[in-house]
Parts: sequence; C-alpha cells; structure tokens
Amino acid sequence: MNEKQKLFTRHSIGTRIAALFMLLILVITGVMTYVSISVSTSELLDSSTDYTEQLILRVNAELDMYVEYMKDISDFIVDNGAVAAYLQAANEHRLTDAACRGAQQQLAAAQKIRAEITSIALIPQSGGALFGSEGASLNTYSNYHTADWYVDALADPDEVQVSSSRVENLIAGQYNWVVSFSKAVLDAAGQVQGVLLIDLNYQIIDRLCADIQLGSRGYIYLIDRSGGILWHPQQDLIYAGLKEENAQQVLAAKNGRMLLGKGSGRKLYVACASEATGWTAVGVAYTQELLRSRDRIYQTYLLIAAAALVLALVFALQLSMSIADPIRRLTQTMRRVEEGDLHVRCQVSSRTELGQLSDSFNHMIAKTADLMDERLRIEEQKRKSEWKALQAQIQPHFLYNTLDTIRIQAHLNGDKTVASLLMRLVDFFRLSVKVDRPMVTLDDEMELLEAYMELMCCRYPELCCEYDIDPELGGAQVPNFILQPIVENSLLHGLKNKGYRGRVAIAARKLDGGAMEVTVCDSGSGFAPGKRAEIDAMLANYAHQAPKLTGNSIGILNVQKRIKLLCGRECGLSYTENEDGGVTAHIVL
Repeated sequence: MNEKQKLFTRHSIGTRIAALFMLLILVITGVMTYVSISVSTSELLDSSTDYTEQLILRVNAELDMYVEYMKDISDFIVDNGAVAAYLQAANEHRLTDAACRGAQQQLAAAQKIRAEITSIALIPQSGGALFGSEGASLNTYSNYHTADWYVDALADPDEVQVSSSRVENLIAGQYNWVVSFSKAVLDAAGQVQGVLLIDLNYQIIDRLCADIQLGSRGYIYLIDRSGGILWHPQQDLIYAGLKEENAQQVLAAKNGRMLLGKGSGRKLYVACASEATGWTAVGVAYTQELLRSRDRIYQTYLLIAAAALVLALVFALQLSMSIADPIRRLTQTMRRVEEGDLHVRCQVSSRTELGQLSDSFNHMIAKTADLMDERLRIEEQKRKSEWKALQAQIQPHFLYNTLDTIRIQAHLNGDKTVASLLMRLVDFFRLSVKVDRPMVTLDDEMELLEAYMELMCCRYPELCCEYDIDPELGGAQVPNFILQPIVENSLLHGLKNKGYRGRVAIAARKLDGGAMEVTVCDSGSGFAPGKRAEIDAMLANYAHQAPKLTGNSIGILNVQKRIKLLCGRECGLSYTENEDGGVTAHIVL
C-alpha cells in the first residue's frame, strides 16, 4: 500500500465520503463548465460569422444593383442615335465635325451622371476613339485591341462586360486605377460597329464597403473572377507587395468560411460570390473582437461553478454525517457485543439501509443471546444424557458377558450347538452396541450381518443365506448398520408369508467410475399391490419424510437418509422385483 492509500484509509468513512463526493462534483462541474464555455464560444463565433455573412451579402447586393444601373447607362448610350451615326460615319471614313460633336455631347452628358465615372470612350471598328471628356485624346501607345474589356465585348456583343481592376492607359497622359464596363455597339443588321467603354474609379466601392463595420480592425475586400484582388482598403500596400491576402485559400475554403492565425491575430474570413459580377466579397474580422463578450461569459460560468461547489460541499458534509453517524453508533454497539454484552441495542432511527442494518444487527444480538441460552440448556441436557447412556451401557455389557459365561458352560458340558449359537448371539450384541460410529468397513458390516443371519437360519432351518462379496471391497467404508435392517425387512415382508422357506443372497460388486453396489435379493412373496409405488415415492422424497421404526430395527427410510447424508445424493437405496419372484434391494455407495 503506497503513501496516498495509507493517507486516504487513515481518515474516517465520513471524511472519505465527503472528499469523494466533492471530488466527483468538482470533476463534473469542471467538465460542465468547460463544455458550456466551449459551446458558448462556438455559438458566439457562429453568430458572428452569420452576421458577417449577412453584411457581405448586403455589399454584394448593393454592388449588383450598381452594376445593373451602370449596364442600363451603357445600354442607353449604345441605343442613342448620335452615337450610332458617329460610328457609322467613322467606319465609312466620312466622319464630320457635326457627327463628332453630337456623339461627344452625349458621352459628356452621360459621364456627368455619376461622379465616379472617370471617362467614357467610343471606339469605332475602323480605329480611333471619341471621349466624353473635352480635350482628351487617344494614347498612341495604347494597345486596346488586345485588352480584355475590348476582346470580351466583341466576343459577347449582347452583354455588358465588367472587367477587373486595372490601370487605364487609353487616354494620353492619364493612368488611373479603374473598373471598366464595356459593350459592343451593333447596327440594325446586327453588325458590330464599335465598342463603348465606361471607366469607374473606386469611390462607389469605397462608399459601399465603408458602411460595413466588422469591428475596429475588420475590413472587406473584393476578389475578381481570376482570383486577383479587385479592391482592398489598403490597395496601395497590396500592389506595393507590403501586404498579402490569402485570396486563393479563401476561395477554396468550405462554405466560404475559414479561420487563420493565432492569438490576437486570429482572423475569420467569410467569402460570398456575386452571380451578377462574378466578384467575391471577403469579410475579414478579428475573433478577439467578435468574442469580446467571452470574458463576461467566463466570469458568469465560473461564478455559477463556485456557487455549485459551495452547495456541493454543504450537501457532502450533510450526506457524510447522515451515513457516518449511524455507522459510528453501530460500531460502538458491536464493540460492546464483542465484550460480551448481549443486552445492548443499537439506536438508529432511520428508514434507510443503515436503519435496516441496525434492526438486523439488533435481531442478530437477540437471536445470539437466545442461542447461547439454548446452548447452555443443551449442554446441560447432554451431560445428563451422557450419564444416562453410561448407566445404560452397563446393561448390554452385562447381558453379553452373561451370555458368554453361559456359552462357556455349555461348551464345557459338551453342547456344542448351543455354545455356537450363544457365540453368534454374543458377537451380534457386541457389534450392535458400536452404532456410535457413522462409517465402518464392509467386512465389519458383513460380520454383524452374518451373526444375525446365522441365528435366523438356526431358528428357521429351511432358510438359507448366500454371500458373493468381492474380496477387494472388504476394506471399503460403508454407513454403519445399513444391511441388517434391509435383510430383516426382506425376512419380515418377503419370506415370512412363505414360512421362512427360501433364500437371501447378499452380493457386493464394484461399478464403473469407482462406485460400489450391494444387493440383497430374496425369494419371498414380493410386493403387495401398490406397495412398490409407495416405497419408491417414500425413498424419492426421503428429505420430507419422518423417520419410521419397524420393531426394534431402523427402517429403510432411515437407511436412505443416512446413505444420502454420508455418501452423497448420487448414492442411495432402491428396489426392483425379480422375474422369478421376490425383491432385490440395490444399495449404491
């Protein structure tokens, strides 16, 4: 036993119950507090994520509305007659100042509709460009024919194309970061006449995204179809390579949600794509700000846990006292009983198992006191019986000593027959008084039986007795005085009705498995009608039958009980009827 076990067993059961109960409550409270805090933190984070997602969806919706509005402006310009006349004249190389002026006025008017429109350009198929801004001219180094906005517009002339952010170099001397809308202009026959280009700065995106608050440090940025950053509140740092965003990792995240970083720098990314623009708005929020109410939750749960522990301590002490106090009283009572006081009683007034235990112990004390009194009474009776038995032994000893004296005198007088009979009678009395031994050898049992049968054969000359005993079984142990009652029963109930004319055969043989069988076979009159079933039932239910005496010998029921008791339940006495008459008793030992 180690030191911890010794320390634990040194204390009382009440202290141990209180300590174990407190430990159990402490573990349960700790686990529940940990689980509650974890679940609350997870729920709070999920709620913050859902809120961030709603804000991102709102940004996407406003961007979609704005894009649709800009597409309507593009369609309005494309459908204008002055614009169509300009493109036709430019492509036919018959362009006039009036046509240029009319189209330029339309472009200038459209450009003034929104402050974020930096420029509007009309590019004929034949080349060149017309701008909405006065004095603007085409940059001779601009290779717009290969630009995505131009190629996409010609590839899908029926739709307005939205480009990613880029530096616009179409106008000489201007290099602005813009997002472009482009659309092919078709004539009545459906032939492409040119391309309309509208460039927007980031004012509208700045305004839309600035209205979204994701904490003091959170922000929103936009990703285009190709995975490049379209807009970022720190655009300059992004393009200068001083700041990076995990755009590709965010796009690949499951459900558009992802957590990155550790500690105070841990960030939540929520991404939502727009079907109208193909852009993806990404909200970035710091979990430290989203979970700022977590500390308050921690404090609440810890206060609840502390209150639970205090209540558990009070309950544990009360519980330990309710168990330990009855046990202490029961222990004190036991000690007084050990000292010999059988009149003491344990006073525990409780309906619990301890109260039942106390009542049972009190009953045991009373029963023990009664048994002690009964034992004293039995001991007194035993002493009296032993004295009477000692006196009674004088009579059979005197009897067979006297018979032995008569036998000697008959032998001296020459009457050998009488002397022989008296010798067998003396042997029978000598052996019969030794019934105090529960087990004897088969030889001893047979010696008693032979003395008895020699007397009976002398009395009834036409009665004969046969023996077939395996010599190896002579030393086998058998219950004392079991064969003489069986043989006597055969004589009285089998051969008596035939005038004691007949035969009694006693045999002993070894069975398989080490058991032994002794049979007593007679040639008597057999069982009376119904007697066989009565005897079989009596022997089968021997445990519930009262012992019976037949004359001066012990009955077969007594023999059956002693065999079962001394040799085991698998042994016993049974009867069968012989085919040629008579009955055979089978004794398995």
